[in-house]
Amino acid sequence: MSMMSLEAEIAADNAVRLIDLFVDQLDLSKLGFNKTNFKQEGRPSYQASDLLKLYYYGYLNRVRSSRKLEAECRRNIEVWWLIRELKPGYHTIADFRKDNANALKNAFKMFVSFLKGEDMFSKEVIVIDGTKIKAQNSNKNNFNEARLKKHLAYIENKTEAYIKELNDCDAAEDRQASDPIAIGLKTKEVHQKLDTLKQRKQKYEQLSKDLNESEVTQISTTDEESRSLKIKDNIAEIAYNIQAATDSKHSMIVEFDTINENDQNQLGNMTSKAMHILEAEQITVLADKGYHVGKQLQICKLQGVTTLVSYIDRNPRSKHIDPAYQTDQFMYDPLSDTYTCPQGAILTTNGKYYEKRRKNRTTYLIKQYGTRQCKNCPVKHLCTSSKGYRQLERSQYQEVIDENNKRVDANAALCKKRQQIVEHPFGTIKRGWGYSYTLLRSIKKVNAEMAIIFTMYNLRRTISVLGVTDLLNRLKKWKPVFYSLKIASLRALFAKQNIVVCLRA
Repeated sequence: MSMMSLEAEIAADNAVRLIDLFVDQLDLSKLGFNKTNFKQEGRPSYQASDLLKLYYYGYLNRVRSSRKLEAECRRNIEVWWLIRELKPGYHTIADFRKDNANALKNAFKMFVSFLKGEDMFSKEVIVIDGTKIKAQNSNKNNFNEARLKKHLAYIENKTEAYIKELNDCDAAEDRQASDPIAIGLKTKEVHQKLDTLKQRKQKYEQLSKDLNESEVTQISTTDEESRSLKIKDNIAEIAYNIQAATDSKHSMIVEFDTINENDQNQLGNMTSKAMHILEAEQITVLADKGYHVGKQLQICKLQGVTTLVSYIDRNPRSKHIDPAYQTDQFMYDPLSDTYTCPQGAILTTNGKYYEKRRKNRTTYLIKQYGTRQCKNCPVKHLCTSSKGYRQLERSQYQEVIDENNKRVDANAALCKKRQQIVEHPFGTIKRGWGYSYTLLRSIKKVNAEMAIIFTMYNLRRTISVLGVTDLLNRLKKWKPVFYSLKIASLRALFAKQNIVVCLRA
C-alpha cells in the first residue's frame, strides 16, 4: 500500500499523529538514543525514531511484547503509516528498549517540559506515592536468611532419611530377603536423590555465604535487583516500587523513579526532583502514612515544602494507662525543654540523645523525660505500670512532626483529594492497561519501561484535557530546549546533597 493511500486511512484526529509529531520534534541523538543513523555498509539499521514511535504506539494501545509489536508491524495500518511499513524483528525491537534506558527517561522529561510550557501543571500541590509492580522473578527464587536455613534443614532431614534407606537396602541384601535386582535399582535411585540434594545444598550454602558477605537482607536469583516487598497487610510479592510525583491539576506525572525498597526514605528526594522540574520555590506535598518519617519531613521543611503527610497516631495509647494520663495529656514547654504531667509534676531530661530503632531497621534519636515525684504520686497506678517512674520519649524531629500533623488535621478536605490525584495514574496503568508487572530486569531497565508507560499516560491525559487537534497545534509550535535536561540533572544531583544552586538555561 502506498504512503498516499495510507495517509487517507489515518484520520486527522488520530492519536498516532501525535506520537509521530512528538518524536519528530525531538533530537534523539542529544537525548542519548543509539541507532540514529543508517550504516554505510551492510544491512541498514533502523532509526531510533521509528523504534521509539513503535514503542509509544504499542504501549498506548496495550501492546508491549516485542513479538506482538513485530506482529503489529505486519498487519496494523496505523503502524504501517507511523513507521513507513518497516518490519523490524522482535530482537531488534526488544534490544532498543533495554539499550536506551537513560534516553527513554530523557524523552519522558521532554514531554513533561512541553506540558509545563503549556500550563498543564498547577505547580502548587503535588502528591508523592508509590506502587508495586511484579518483577520477572518468582517467589521461589527469592531467599532470605530464614528461608535458606529452612531449606538446609529440610535437606539435612531428607539426607538422613535416604541414608537410612540405603542402610536398609544393604541389610536386606545381606539377608538375601528380597530380589537383588530390585534392591540394586532402589539403591541407584536413592544415590541419585542424594546427589541432587548435595547439589541443592551447595547452592543454598553459596547463597547463604553471599547473603552474609553482602549488606542486603535477601537475594533474588533471576532478577538480582528485585526484592520481596509488602503489597498489602501480610501479602508480599517479588516486585519493584515505582515512586511517582503527580501534579494536582490534571493528575499528570511530573517525575518518577524505580526503587527496590519501601516508601519511607523517598519523600524528600522525590519532592526535590519535582520542585526542580516545575521550577517551584515553594510547594505543598501530600503523601500517605508510609512517608511519615521525621527526617524526611525535616528535609522537606528546609527545602520550603509544606508537607501534609498522613499519620497513624502521633500519641500511641496504652491500654494500661488511664485516658487522663496518656502521652498527649502531658504539656511540652520548648523554652525549658520539659513536660508537665496532669498532676503538675515537671518531667526533665538529661539532654542526651539516645538511638532508637524501629522494626523496619530505621533509626532516629530521642530524648527521655522523667521525674522522681512519680514514686510518691497518689495516681501512679493510673499513669504507669512501671515499678519505677513514668518515662516519656521525644524524637529529635518531634517539632516538625507536630507541625505536619496539625496541618493534616486542619486540611482534611485537601488530604482526602490525595487518593483521587495519585490513584488515577496508578489505576489507569495497572488496572486499565494491565501493566501490573514489568517485562524487564534490573532497576535501570525497569525505569526505561516505566518511562514509556508514564510518557504515554501523560499523552493520554493531555488528549482527554485538550483533544487531539488542539494538542497537535500546540506540538507544532513547540520549540524544545534539549540542554535544559543537563541542567535539570545537575539540579537533581545537588538536591540530593541538600545544596541550593541557581542554574539558568
